[in-house]
Formats: sequence, structure tokens, C-alpha cells
Amino acid sequence: MEGAAEDTVVDDTVTVKGTALETRGEVTATCYDASGTRMATCTTEGAIHVWDRVDGPDGAPGHWRQTAAWAAHRSACRAVAFAGAEFGRCLASSSDDGTICMWREGVRAPGAAAAAAATAAAEAGSSEWERCAQLRDSTKPVSHLSFAPADHGLQLAAAGDDGAVRFYSPSDPLALAGWELCNESEALRPGARCVAVAWRGRGVDEGAQVPGGHENPDGSHAPHGGRTRHGITVPPALAAALRWPDGVNAVRVLSYDEAAMRWVAAATVYEGPAAVNALAWAPKTRTGDTDDVVAVALGADVGLFRVDTMGLVGAASLGAAGGVASLEATLSHPAVVRVCDWNAVGDTLATSAEDGRVRLWAANVATGTWEEQAQLVGE
Repeated sequence: MEGAAEDTVVDDTVTVKGTALETRGEVTATCYDASGTRMATCTTEGAIHVWDRVDGPDGAPGHWRQTAAWAAHRSACRAVAFAGAEFGRCLASSSDDGTICMWREGVRAPGAAAAAAATAAAEAGSSEWERCAQLRDSTKPVSHLSFAPADHGLQLAAAGDDGAVRFYSPSDPLALAGWELCNESEALRPGARCVAVAWRGRGVDEGAQVPGGHENPDGSHAPHGGRTRHGITVPPALAAALRWPDGVNAVRVLSYDEAAMRWVAAATVYEGPAAVNALAWAPKTRTGDTDDVVAVALGADVGLFRVDTMGLVGAASLGAAGGVASLEATLSHPAVVRVCDWNAVGDTLATSAEDGRVRLWAANVATGTWEEQAQLVGE
């Protein structure tokens, strides 16, 4: 994993020196917290490892140090995800047997002695994390976890081999207690496997709501969207990639219909034979932009699709499927792309392919054409 201490630049290729990390079993997934200085990995042995970055005295990124490790699942652990910093140190994990576990870092007692003990435990890699919930609503592997943006409250989306996307929330967010299934969305055609999920964040010109959402009449948790400058509320939305045994792949946008208290299909981003391996929903940071952009890894290409934001509003209010997104650009790679992710402002996309390289892409300011800006290569 990459705690860059020194960079060597050759043309547009950057060779990155990093820190080699040892884990209990083969690593199956990795996630970072909001600060980017804490990382969690999970393995085929069902273990979770938490790592903290130790920076240099001058603030330069340093090496990664294990601060905690524990046996989390009896079968292979397939996904891990940190909740937003607003909700404390909360981590979710899922496994091949369909189990989802919620974890929180142990609360430190007050006082200098307790602080010293916590520091010593972290340095020894034995900080305590306690399980605050164990959920199981699927008998098949759950391989994708993603927490909603903080504006939607503390809510976890989970998906896997049964094709359903399930949404979980706690009855007591402060204590991270009382986790329960609050909603779910099944594939429109049976037999699908969900291979990726990505939340839509609130646009810069959509007014903030009070974090935490509200309750439906039946007591279940209801997420909420952001209100535009025109007074229109954009509902919470999530992109989900599905794969069927006959080779058909699709990316659907689900939006929350508050009137019906359920998630509905709002748009089709992609449907075709190319295997979808990853999704990334771009942050919407330009005022007045009426479209959202979703990056879809399609084999050795990444398609950038534009989704009409107002189309999400109409589809949710009607409770029916919306329109088809338009393809803005195709980013070609020499190998299959497995991961893609946007920067904080949504103008640069990072992609990771099976050739071992991370590529950075951005639109040319003069022409608007998407171009490769740099490559990162590990030692």
C-alpha cells in the first residue's frame, strides 16, 4: 500500500515508493476513512486489519502502521467501509456467508494513563474494536458496502450475489446501536449479481438538510435529498451495477421515492455485453450544472456518462423508470480496469487497471476532451 516517501518522475509516469504490509490471508478489499490517513483491509481468512499513517515531522506522508487486527468473520471477508467522520469511528464489513458486521473503535477512558495505554496499544497493533451489530438478510456473499453521504444520515448500502441492494440504519446513531434493515431494492430481472454500488453526493447548489433524515410513518428510516436553488428537492440516489448469467450487464440509478417509501429505478446508465467492474459518481461542484457524471469501468474502457439530475426528480416522484444516460467520453486502457475514483471536486478521475498502473484523467481546458494526465507505478 502506498505511503509515498519519495517520487521519481519520468515523462508522465511517477514511480511511487510505498510501505509493504503483511496481513492474515490474501487481501480482498481496502477502504480509507475521510481523512485518508486511516485504512482498513479485509482478507480471505475473515480478518480485518486497521492501519494508520505515520507522517514525518515536516508533515510529509510517512509509512503505514498496523494499529488493530482481529478475526471478524468465519468465512472470507469481502468488503469493508468506513462511515463518515460525523458518525464517529464506525466500520462495516461483510463476508461470503452473507453476514454484515458493524464495528466501532473502543471508547477511551479519560485521563493521562488511559491515553498512554491507548497509544501503547496502537503502537503494538492491538487497539480494540467492538462489534455493535451483526446482520444477515442474504444467504449469498455480500461483496459491496458503501455508506451514504452524511446529508442522508447514517445509512449503509449493501449488495452482493443475490442482486438486491439493502439499506441499513441504526435506531441510535450516537451509540451506533439498533442497526436494522430499513429498505431494499431487488433487480428488475431475476438472477442478477450486484457487482458495484456508488452513492450520489449532494450538489454544491443543493441546499443542505439536517443530517439524520426522518422517520416514515411505520417507524423506518427515510433518507432525504438536497433542495436546489429553484426549490426542487433532488432525492437520494445510488448507482448499482448488475450482471446476469447470460452475459448482460447493466448500471441502474436508484432514487428514493419518499411518497412510496421505497427505492425506484430512475435511470439506465448502461446496458450491454461489456462487464462492469466499478462505478464512481462524480462530486457535483459547479453551480448551475444540470447533469451528474458517473464513471463506469467497462472491461478495458471507462465510460463517462451524463445523467440528467432533474430526470432523477421526475422518476422518483412518478415511481417509474427514467431515461437513458448519455455517453460523454470513453477512456481506453491497455488492460481491464478494476477501480475508479474521483477527486474531491470531480474534475480528475483515477483509474486502476490490471497492468499495475494508476492513471489520472482530466478534461482538456481548451477542447473539453478527456486526456490522460499521469501514471502512477508502484515499485
